[in-house]
Amino acid sequence: MIVPLSKNIYVLKAPNRSRYPYCNCLFINDDIKAVIDNSCGKENLDFLMRENLNVIINSHFHEDHVLNNPSFPKAEIWAHRLDAPAIRALDVMQEYYGFKNPEEKKLGLSYLEAIGYQESMVDRELEDGDILNFGRVELRVILTAGHTPGHCCFYEEKEGLLFSADIDLSDFGPWYGHDCSDVDDFIASINKCIDINPAIVVTSHNDIFKENIIEAMKKYLNIIYKKEEILFNYLKIPSTLESLAEKQIYYGYYYKQDEPFHKISEKMAIEKLLKRLLKQQAIKKEGDIYWR
Repeated sequence: MIVPLSKNIYVLKAPNRSRYPYCNCLFINDDIKAVIDNSCGKENLDFLMRENLNVIINSHFHEDHVLNNPSFPKAEIWAHRLDAPAIRALDVMQEYYGFKNPEEKKLGLSYLEAIGYQESMVDRELEDGDILNFGRVELRVILTAGHTPGHCCFYEEKEGLLFSADIDLSDFGPWYGHDCSDVDDFIASINKCIDINPAIVVTSHNDIFKENIIEAMKKYLNIIYKKEEILFNYLKIPSTLESLAEKQIYYGYYYKQDEPFHKISEKMAIEKLLKRLLKQQAIKKEGDIYWR
């Protein structure tokens, strides 16, 4: 589904309510034709391929945002400098995810092969604050690290439009379940979006927000603190990372704990929260044991 937001800016709403492995995409129909991300479903992809795109912008390196980069061989690929290495090289992508042992690497590789993932070139490395001029439309690059090191949002000032990518304002909350994530950076990035005070927010995996945006952002941010509080309460009893990961604090009952990817990312996410609590000196660690 194509939803116009202005004369030159459109949302390509992805199928399956834009849930993984799909994402909503922002199409810019201007002197320079561009799209932010591209895993938007076959119908939208067919539309984009007829548009002779000049530029593909990747908000970050995740496969559900960059999957169709190779479908546009004549278009330039742009991504932030910090995520570009993971788009260019599968081994770096595995490293960013935190797949370290052979079994985890094999699991990740087999999944990416199953969905047809391919490495792609990045022609331009973006930086925070860059102004991207497409003709009548200008977008400001806003580095919003935390989900990934180079995760970016994009702001169009005339309409007050923020493409927030995987700051998706979902009921699940921020996703920081891999090695390159950082919870403190994620908190700072959400607050950065709050400070912008946009009139419209387009998310990758949720709806288009035009009302109660700040409230939605604050609610999304607070999910981090709620999960952190649950973890802190468990630490009344000295515990290992492995035992804490079994509590399903991060994913809750959204997903089955026996799914391999969720088990891996549950553990990584809990480790991120533990590192944050250690930095605050709210907990202690000796060997493999954490406690309050």
